[in-house]
Amino acid sequence: MAPRLEVIVGPMFSGKTELLISRLHRVLYARKRLRILKPARDTRTQGFIAARAVNPDGTTEITDKLSALMVRNEDDFARATAGDDYDVLAVDEAQFFPLDEPLRDSLGWFGRAVRELMRARSDSNLRIIVAGLDMDFAENPFGPIPGLLAMADQVDKLTGVCMVCGSDAGYISHRIIPGEAQLVVGDAGEYQVRCRTCYEPPGIRGAVPVKPTRRRA
Repeated sequence: MAPRLEVIVGPMFSGKTELLISRLHRVLYARKRLRILKPARDTRTQGFIAARAVNPDGTTEITDKLSALMVRNEDDFARATAGDDYDVLAVDEAQFFPLDEPLRDSLGWFGRAVRELMRARSDSNLRIIVAGLDMDFAENPFGPIPGLLAMADQVDKLTGVCMVCGSDAGYISHRIIPGEAQLVVGDAGEYQVRCRTCYEPPGIRGAVPVKPTRRRA
C-alpha cells in the first residue's frame, strides 16, 4: 500500500475539470469515499467544481458538477483533510493556492500540506488528484502546480483547441483584457486558449476577437 498523487494540467478550456470529474464518477461508482476541495479564491463557482463548455457566442455553460468544500487557507485545508474517512482527495483549480512571500519553495503551503498528508498516510492507498493551470497568461509557472508535478506519480498534460487558428495545440491561457496581475479570475470573456504561434506575450495587444466553437473547460 502507498499513497498516489495524480496531477492534471493544461490551459483553460482544455478539459481538465471534465477529466477530473470523469475520474471522480468512477470513484463514486466503485463506492470509494471521496472528498473534494477547491480554493475559495475561485469565485466563479461556490460549493462545487464544474466542467464548463464554451458556446459559439462566447458564453459558458456548466455541463457537469460535483459538490466541494471551499478552502481559504492552510487551516481550512487541515480541517477538511482531517481523519482517514476518505479514500480519494480531489482538488480543482489548485493554481489559486498562493506561494509564500517571500518565496520559500516551489510548493507553497498547499504543496507542503499535500506532501505531509501523503507521509502521514503512507501505509494507506490514499489517492490524491489535483487539477490546475501549470502556466499563467505570461508563460510563468503558476502557484504550487510545478512543485506538485515534480512529486506526482501520474501527470496528464492536456491541450486545447487554439481559439485563433483552430489548431489542436492550444497550450496557454491568453489574457485578452488589460492587466498584468497574475491572478485575474475569469472565463471566456477574459481568456482565450492559444497555440505558441498565435500567443502574444504581455505588452503586445491586438488580439482579434473570435467566435469560439464549443469547447470544454
